[in-house]
Amino acid sequence: MSLLQFVVIISAFVFILFGWDLYKRKKMNVLHFFVFFVGGGMVVLFALNQELLNSFGKFFGIARGADMLVYISLILLFYFYINVLNKQTKDVFQLTRLISQIAINEWYTQNTHQIASRHNTNEKDDFVFNIRVYNEEKAVGSVIDEIVHAGFRKLVLINDGSSDNSLSVLQEKKKQYPEVLIVILDHTINRWGGAANQTWYNFIKKYWDELKIKRFVGFDADGQMDVQDMETFMKHIHADQKLGLDLENKRPDLYLGSRFIQWSHVDNMPAMRKIILKIARVVTRLFYGTKVTDPHIWYRVVSLPALRKFVLTADGMHYANEVNEQIKRYHMKYVEIPVHIRYTEHSLTKWHRQKNSNSVRLAVEMIYKKIFFR
Repeated sequence: MSLLQFVVIISAFVFILFGWDLYKRKKMNVLHFFVFFVGGGMVVLFALNQELLNSFGKFFGIARGADMLVYISLILLFYFYINVLNKQTKDVFQLTRLISQIAINEWYTQNTHQIASRHNTNEKDDFVFNIRVYNEEKAVGSVIDEIVHAGFRKLVLINDGSSDNSLSVLQEKKKQYPEVLIVILDHTINRWGGAANQTWYNFIKKYWDELKIKRFVGFDADGQMDVQDMETFMKHIHADQKLGLDLENKRPDLYLGSRFIQWSHVDNMPAMRKIILKIARVVTRLFYGTKVTDPHIWYRVVSLPALRKFVLTADGMHYANEVNEQIKRYHMKYVEIPVHIRYTEHSLTKWHRQKNSNSVRLAVEMIYKKIFFR
């Protein structure tokens, strides 16, 4: 027996031991059985009888049996990589869930009275603005000012592990506007946009009765969005109610902002970003079956019954795909609303929002989540 045969045989027995461990932990499935037990046994046989290996390879149209082993090894490596990636992804889910729950519980324990003492005085109090803040000390203060001056008095802000003075700016604004409900939920470490959505959704699902709200508004902290567009959203909501579309079986569940329909206006959008967003529209239709013109915009108004149906797991920008997928799955009715977006010098330099390579990463994550994640 050659040294190579000995090494191969030992490796096969290690595979079999892995399979036995899975069996003892009651995690064995049919695929594991074939990979670890049947595969391990065949490797031992092939190591001892090379002619048998060559015959087996020819059966599949491969001249040399050794080449077949290489191909099988690559397939197994990919399989194990996906398994490890799935495990890591699930661990990330659990970490985000923990950080989200800590942020919600810490705030509510210290600030229950803030919610209980609030009373609606006009229609705008039916809306709660939700803003993720990550290193936005230069812009988020003026964004809050615009929202408050427009007459909206309920905001839920996620400080997503900012390393600058964003948290201090939020706290100052809370002191500046004592008549406004400003909820600051603090992620101890940065978890990205999808995680912020999870925290908002969980917070609002849990406390919407105390908040006395009817609709959830997604808004950005970098100054791109125009709060005056809320007048357009509200006009569409009123029009639907007058037409009787607020009946349970007919009312729109969501009002989605769009940069690509009539009366929309976008200042300084880079050409490459426009191309990427149009490609995203096609991909969203193909992968998720949702016909929306602007699938990755965050400016949207969501009714609370619709919000209750959403379950998000993604930390990053893939959350937008999860939302689009669930719109289709639950047959949610939606209306697209033209919005005005301002690509300022500040927002264009925020690499974590605007870097085009993020689109490639998002596409890879989408394929992985759609095909391989279990």
